[in-house]
Amino acid sequence: MSFKKVLKTFIFLMSIFLYLGIIRLSFFEKAKIQIKEKVENLPLIQILTGEIDRNESLYLSLLKYGVPLDLVYQLTQTLSEVFDLKKSLPGDKFTLVTTQKDSLLSFEYHRGVMEKYKIENRGGELEAKKEPIQLTLMVRGIKGRVENNLWDSMIQNCDDPELILKFADVFTYEIDFLTEVKNGDEYRLIFEEYQKDGEFVKYGEILACEYISEGVPHTAIFYEDPKGEKGYYDLEGKSLKKSFLRSPLNYRRISSKFSYSRFHPIFKVYRPHLGVDYAASSGTPVVASGDGTVIFAGWKRGLGKTVEIKHSKGMITSYGHLSGIAKGIRSGIRVSQKEIIGYVGRTGIATGPHLDYRLKLNGKYVNPLKMVVTPGDPIKKEYWEDFKNYSLNLTSALNLLCPDQSPDTSAQLASAQQK
Repeated sequence: MSFKKVLKTFIFLMSIFLYLGIIRLSFFEKAKIQIKEKVENLPLIQILTGEIDRNESLYLSLLKYGVPLDLVYQLTQTLSEVFDLKKSLPGDKFTLVTTQKDSLLSFEYHRGVMEKYKIENRGGELEAKKEPIQLTLMVRGIKGRVENNLWDSMIQNCDDPELILKFADVFTYEIDFLTEVKNGDEYRLIFEEYQKDGEFVKYGEILACEYISEGVPHTAIFYEDPKGEKGYYDLEGKSLKKSFLRSPLNYRRISSKFSYSRFHPIFKVYRPHLGVDYAASSGTPVVASGDGTVIFAGWKRGLGKTVEIKHSKGMITSYGHLSGIAKGIRSGIRVSQKEIIGYVGRTGIATGPHLDYRLKLNGKYVNPLKMVVTPGDPIKKEYWEDFKNYSLNLTSALNLLCPDQSPDTSAQLASAQQK
């Protein structure tokens, strides 16, 4: 082949490569432009997390974090469809996700660990809903001995004092923890506990518990029959619920007992004290000892602010020296057992905050601490065998909580969804 032919072939091939290169370059340039346009048009997000401070509403808190006024209005209006914003509390947390142009993508509101609400943008329409919270249900057991008082002895084993309140409520008809607690008494409990991500959230039911006072055991089993009737029963199937509470207050001390001749701390003379004085902090809730009708609610001479309730079988209870009477409590109103009727105070003639609690039976004052009350309905006969087997399992578990064992036994039962 001559030199001229080789040169022509070389020039021809170079022309083809050059042409293809230009086409390829043009293609990638166009692709780069398209990618750039897509990136520039992407709704880049902004994430804002915050929490409500003291004396703030959600509305003010969002404004403080720089959220535009119109978006704040949209959020609060939409959220109010599923949540009462008046119930917002300091410490409630929120997460706001928007585009750089402040267009809402989503909003989450956490009220403690038990409530979660979410707002999402559905094609320009904001939709609010309450989100389910995933909790893990555990069964735990604790035991201990009383030293000084029940509260101080139990609080070291509790994640929340609510467990002590629940425990005392179980035996509120059987044991007066103000007068009958002795050092060395023992307690055992098996109860439900809800956790989230391994952290304590709240207590469920106390499934079984026992209080041993001077060697005498008091056992309670929580049982729900197939018809949905539930309550606490002793090992013989008798209901622990009674017509009257042993005490209208819990975990306080008695400063003065029932007496026909007590030295009065103000008048310095001996005179009858026809009730029981429960020393407690001002504002401590006072509950009705039983179902009944309010026959007096107001000021009563030396007793100050007082509530009187008429019950069945000729009984009348009186609650004196109150700092205030509960909202809605007035003469003629029906009240239920354990309903709050007032708050401890020192109105009238009193040396300090306390409750003066009195009980009349057929017109005569009697000692509330010695009153015998009637029990509730026992386990129905058709459910006795089921209750017997159920209680046997629980009492066996209680017996495992021996003094020489660890005070904490845990076993995971199931995963529960709280809605």
